[in-house]
Amino acid sequence: MTRTILVSIALIAFTDVALQLDNALAISSVASTVPSSYRLAVLAGGVLLAALCLFAFTLIGSQLIERIAWLKPVAGLALFVIGGKLVYDYFRP
Repeated sequence: MTRTILVSIALIAFTDVALQLDNALAISSVASTVPSSYRLAVLAGGVLLAALCLFAFTLIGSQLIERIAWLKPVAGLALFVIGGKLVYDYFRP
């Protein structure tokens, strides 16, 4: 059971990392405002911090959903509401 959870966490984290292009844009826009001598450190620190936060929040979220039974339907409802809002905003004139 623990291996299944770890594989699920790894797959979720991999997917999230692959889809986090907005983080790359935000980090690069911040790095473009600092002097060139600090730019690499800002880029590396931003990417590392984003990856660590992503991993930590994925781990915490998966553990919470596993341990608190009523949280899974609440999380599903939140995703449904967010998706509905995205669709509404997209098609709104």
